[in-house]
Amino acid sequence: MHSIVFRIALLLLLAAPAIRALETIELVNFVMCDGGSNDYLGAEAVMGFDIEDDTAYVQVSFQNVPQINRIEHLSGGQVVTRLMHPANWLAASGENAMTTWYGFEATSNYLQFADTYSDGIWRVDKNTGDLSCYVSKSSVTNTIDSTNGYRFLATYVTSPNTGETIFYNPDSFYLMTTAGSNVVKTFISNAQLSNAFGNTRCAGGMTFDPNDNLYWGQYESNRYRIYAGIHKRDTNGVLSVLLTKAQMDAVAGANYPAIGDIFYAPDGQLYIYKYKTFHGCIITCDPAATNPAATLRMFMSETDLTNSAAQSWQVGEMGWYKGGLAWHHFFMGEPRRTGIFAVVPTNEPVLVVSGPAEVAVNSSNVPYGCMLLLTNRWGLYTRYDQTSTAQWSIVGGAPAGVTLDGNFLSVASDVPTNQYITLQAASSYAGQPLTNTYAVLLVPEPALLALGVLLICVGRVRPVRRV
Repeated sequence: MHSIVFRIALLLLLAAPAIRALETIELVNFVMCDGGSNDYLGAEAVMGFDIEDDTAYVQVSFQNVPQINRIEHLSGGQVVTRLMHPANWLAASGENAMTTWYGFEATSNYLQFADTYSDGIWRVDKNTGDLSCYVSKSSVTNTIDSTNGYRFLATYVTSPNTGETIFYNPDSFYLMTTAGSNVVKTFISNAQLSNAFGNTRCAGGMTFDPNDNLYWGQYESNRYRIYAGIHKRDTNGVLSVLLTKAQMDAVAGANYPAIGDIFYAPDGQLYIYKYKTFHGCIITCDPAATNPAATLRMFMSETDLTNSAAQSWQVGEMGWYKGGLAWHHFFMGEPRRTGIFAVVPTNEPVLVVSGPAEVAVNSSNVPYGCMLLLTNRWGLYTRYDQTSTAQWSIVGGAPAGVTLDGNFLSVASDVPTNQYITLQAASSYAGQPLTNTYAVLLVPEPALLALGVLLICVGRVRPVRRV
């Protein structure tokens, strides 16, 4: 039997499979979000959430019962723990309400968020529930010398690498950053925003990628014009337009002018919620592409959202759960309280190994020397670059003739064709565990290769072995 060495590659098929509706679930129902059936306090809505592995942290509010709850074992046998009780919030902030909007996030061993009632940035210990104010309203107003007071809006985000919060200052139209407890500095000035974009009004969510590039939306509507764009600040401080209104309208249509949450996901995609009153959709692109607009596409249309488990066009904060996008919505005052929803990822063929082959995938916990793109049927792909690490395994064990040994997936020449194996990549994102699986189809050689174009990634290849 003979084997040859393949580098990890992306196969683009000329005949793409038909696109089907996304499968969605209600991952956490509202009773669990509000403390569980034994400790239900009667809040009105989920205002923010974050998911780490199989645990969700949820902020619910209204009816004077603001709280933060931890729901463990999302995949089954969910257990809820109240981390922050309304009485603790009232004692610390002097407020009986809390809204965290798009930036509620887990950082290190605490949750960090801005609140639009107290106008401060707060931390809650993920284990003990201890509550502390990281940056007070007075620290912000003293820094910006505000004469009109100051109120947080929904536009803020915490960097997963530094733990500091970037937020929009609607008084002076600056982007500010925390720089330690009760320390606030200018991040991007009014003049810099105006010179780069001709617009200084930020709207919607913000998000960082793992390299600390910042993305946010800017939207302004008046009788003279409507401006909308997705903007970027790279790690060198360079400002640029990632997506224009015209580019987004070409995919979503002009009926969704406003920008809601923006979320950089572990699959390397930027998810953007576009909306107007009673209408909304989610579009997505690859922000690292040479031409991000060329990768822009519809992820969930208004019909998809309305027909999903959420039964609503409205999307609040977005997140990630086991390979699929997650979200909640802000609807209140209706009989059907809603929790957190998620797209169920499918495990369809993403990589084709043709004939006897060894596929170099790089060994456990060694940084990749190549870029690896793996697609699913919707055109989404996971990007691993030179900064990524992963530990690969074959789910359920390898069939006869197939082995994963160090850097190599070996497929013997007498292995039955047209069968699947499942590769699992265990890595991390923003310091948190991340696991993805990829179905691999073993096919006869060389017929399938004639149907597509094989894009070879630059990688580290070991010498050819004989088996």
